[in-house]
Amino acid sequence: MPLPDLLRRYAGLGLKALAGAGIGASSLALAAPSAGPAKAFEARFAPLYTTVFTEGGTFSGSAMSADLQALEPLLRQPGTAARDIFRLYYTEASVYARRGMPEEAAAAARRALAALPEPGSAELAYPHFFLRHSSIRWLADSGQHDAALKLVHSIQARYPLQRIASLPPEMRWDSSGAEPRARDFPSQLQILGVYEDEAYVLHEQGRYREAKQANMRLLAVARERLKALGMPQQLRGVLTNIAQNCYELGELDEARAYLQERLQIALAAQDDATVYDCYFQLMVLAHEQGQPQQARQWLSRYGQHAQMRRDGEQLARARELQAELESRQPRRQPSVEDRRTAP
Repeated sequence: MPLPDLLRRYAGLGLKALAGAGIGASSLALAAPSAGPAKAFEARFAPLYTTVFTEGGTFSGSAMSADLQALEPLLRQPGTAARDIFRLYYTEASVYARRGMPEEAAAAARRALAALPEPGSAELAYPHFFLRHSSIRWLADSGQHDAALKLVHSIQARYPLQRIASLPPEMRWDSSGAEPRARDFPSQLQILGVYEDEAYVLHEQGRYREAKQANMRLLAVARERLKALGMPQQLRGVLTNIAQNCYELGELDEARAYLQERLQIALAAQDDATVYDCYFQLMVLAHEQGQPQQARQWLSRYGQHAQMRRDGEQLARARELQAELESRQPRRQPSVEDRRTAP
C-alpha cells in the first residue's frame, strides 16, 4: 500500500464537530391548514415533514427529495405564506445534507432564506440559524468558496471574536414542551466553529498563509474559552488545521510542534483514534524531513500504544506501516572498501 500523505483532507474536527452536535435540524410546529392551496400543501407536506424530523425515523432520501420537490408548484400560488416556503426548502436542505449532496443543500437553503430573510418568530429562529451556519460548509464543499466566505463574514460581523465570551457556552434542547426546542444559541462553541470555517474555506482555496493567520487568531481565543468551559480536548481540531497550514507552507518544524501538542491532548483525553493518527502523521512528517530514525521512533510508539490497548487491528497496521516505511528508506550504496573486500 502506498504511504499516505501527511494529513488527510483539511477538516475541522474539534470545535466544529462539537458544535455540530447541537446544530442538528430542528422541527417546526405544523400550522393549522387554511383553505385552498395552503390546505392542500399542508395536507401533503405534514406527513413528509414528520417523517424527516422524527428522531430515529428512516426513509428513502431520493424518494423524499422527489416528494418534497413535487410540492413546489403549490407554493407558486398567489398569497403563499413565506413561512411555508421556508419550511419546505428548509426540509429539502436537511434531506439533501443527509444524502451527502452539499450543492443541492446549499441551493435549497438559499431559497429558504430568500423567502424569509429574518426569522420573525422564536419558532423559526433556530432553523434559520441552522441554515445560515450549515450553508458555509455546504457552499465550500460544492466549490462555492467566495459565497461561503461571504456568509462567514456576515456571521462574524454580528458575533465578533473578541465578544464570544458573552454568548451562552453551549446550545441546549428544551424538552419540556410538546416538541423539543433549541435554547441558548448561538453558543460560544457554534460561533468558534464559524471562525474555524473561515480558515477551512481559505485553505480549500489554496490560500494557506491567510488560512494559517485565521487559525492563529482563532487559536488564542479558543484556548482561553475551551479552558474556561472545561473542554480543552476540543482544541485538537484547530491544532490539526494549523499543522496542515504549516505543512502546505513548508513550515515543517511548526507543523510537528502543533501535532505534538495535539498528541498530548489526545493522550490525556484517552482518545485512541487521535493518538494513532498523531503518531502516524508525525512518522510521515519525519520521513519527509529525511529523519528515518525519528520516523521509526514514532512508529514504534504507535505499536506500543496498540500493544498497551491490546488492539490487534492497530498492531497489524503498525506492522504494515513498518514494512512500507522500510521499503521507502534509501538503500546504502556499497563503498569502495566494501567492494574490495567482497568475496
